[in-house]
Amino acid sequence: MGSPTKFGDHSFGEEISRMFEEEEVARMGRKTGGSTSSSPEDLTEEECKLLNYFSSITVDLKSVEEKWACWSMVGGGKPGVGQQEQLSFTAIRYHSSFLCYAVCSIVQRTPAFRRRGGEILEWCLEELLLDPKVFDFYRYYWPEQVEGGGVFECRENIMWSGHVLHVASLYEMLTGDDKYSRAGGLKAEESDGTVSVTLCPQLALHLAACMRINRCGGVPCEPGLVFFQCQNHPFCAFTLLEGLGYFAEGFFNEEKRRFERFAVEGMRAVVETGGLKIACVTTRQNGPQFDAVYERERTILDERVDAGASFVEVREDIKSPSRVLGSLPFAHLGSDAWDLNYFYYWSTSVKAVEKIYYDFVKGKVDELRESGSWRIKGKCCKGGGGGGKWNSPPPAVCCFGLNIPKSAWSSAIFPVLIQAKDEENAEVVGDWLRRELRMERGDKVWLEESCEWSIGNTANYAMAVAMRNGSDCRAFHRGEMGVEEDRAYVSAVEPKNLAIWRCREGGGNSLEIGFTGDSASFVVERRRKGKKFKVAKLEEVGGVGELELTWEERDGRIIIRAETSGAKGEEKKQTEETCEGGKRNAFVIHLRR
Repeated sequence: MGSPTKFGDHSFGEEISRMFEEEEVARMGRKTGGSTSSSPEDLTEEECKLLNYFSSITVDLKSVEEKWACWSMVGGGKPGVGQQEQLSFTAIRYHSSFLCYAVCSIVQRTPAFRRRGGEILEWCLEELLLDPKVFDFYRYYWPEQVEGGGVFECRENIMWSGHVLHVASLYEMLTGDDKYSRAGGLKAEESDGTVSVTLCPQLALHLAACMRINRCGGVPCEPGLVFFQCQNHPFCAFTLLEGLGYFAEGFFNEEKRRFERFAVEGMRAVVETGGLKIACVTTRQNGPQFDAVYERERTILDERVDAGASFVEVREDIKSPSRVLGSLPFAHLGSDAWDLNYFYYWSTSVKAVEKIYYDFVKGKVDELRESGSWRIKGKCCKGGGGGGKWNSPPPAVCCFGLNIPKSAWSSAIFPVLIQAKDEENAEVVGDWLRRELRMERGDKVWLEESCEWSIGNTANYAMAVAMRNGSDCRAFHRGEMGVEEDRAYVSAVEPKNLAIWRCREGGGNSLEIGFTGDSASFVVERRRKGKKFKVAKLEEVGGVGELELTWEERDGRIIIRAETSGAKGEEKKQTEETCEGGKRNAFVIHLRR
């Protein structure tokens, strides 16, 4: 893509550099809310069906055999003896993490009912990310680490640890449950029985120290290789942990600004094939020559925590053996998409991220659109999707191969186009994805592809759909949409996969609930333990009298039963396994303390 024979500057220019220095913290997009005191947009039918798909490949799986049959992607790898897997773009760690980010982008708009999203994140973290089948590849790259403290203490491997921290921090922001931030909360049992433990704040400080000893200001993924893409995830987690109150606001701004400064001055793709270089090559930093400098920088961070300090001046004189040895001077649209999508969430300047897109990436997207790359050919097959023609293989050699199918880079750029408000290209790409890849069967929606690509593609598509419908991932990561302590919320529902498209606090002391189906039950509780609510009144929204509402108080909880007229007949009975069918219903619970 682009012109590999044209060369440009390594820098994105002084104007963009100044934008970052000004620490522009304006929120992107319109405010949609997310705390229980706001009124976020209702979920669409498509978003509910995307959630059903994500549930079907996580919490709804019944056995270990089902799990590994579903999550069977090999993830690319190194050729030769041993044929090490899980090293490339389709590794399980990426699919599972992208799925979590997509789920959060949707359920942030049902702020009084986040249990379903929390259960999916918990499952992905404990059943996949912390499973040795997913992370044991680190023994291939860092055999010395096996005897040197375990997987959490590696000073590289951000391609795994960054996602672990991001997903675990998102879980707490989403649910209010701090179990991964308590001692021993994150536990990884390795294939030889070795157990490594840490907790979110400590893992964050470890990764920040690893950034401080690296000349780029990032943490290598593979040995010595700093990919912009994977730096996004610890920075997102840092932002979440500040929002959760574990660190002072702006505590990690020095680390953010140092990496932003390096990226602006040195990560523009000089071979004009897109926006940002794929990766920079630095000194391997997991060896003993980095022990002293790591301990020094970790001590500085610990002292900053003890002092309750926030942002300090960016230090340019950190003494370290780290050197920049080279770079991959070209870009790829899929790589740019991953870079910019999450950069919007955590960067100190949304305007600067937007300008990088419009000045250095949009031209490549325009070129693809104008050349007909996303032109629809023929009629859509029954049920959507490409009728089985999308069956792309995994990347051949780690992340350098860049043999990424069109389905993947198209779905990856979609949420960037939404955040950048590039409506013309978003419309074209979104239409292509829906016509060529989108499958809808029963109560589920996903993007068709081989096992190696389908889940990640669907997750990127879902993020874009949620953003277009009003989700604000930057605000969510900044703690502006987290759980509020003294609020009513829905703690459980039946049927389990009920399509809940509205669950938020209404006017006064009330809770608004909207669901699709003929009958359902809801458990309402107060987050503050020991405190209770009383029901003042239940009323159907619209007041047409088709919804029968009853309630009872039991052990400090309120149990609500909602049934449409005639729902007791066998022909309208729903099972606990599906929320397909039924009508859209809505009601309001008026509460008193």
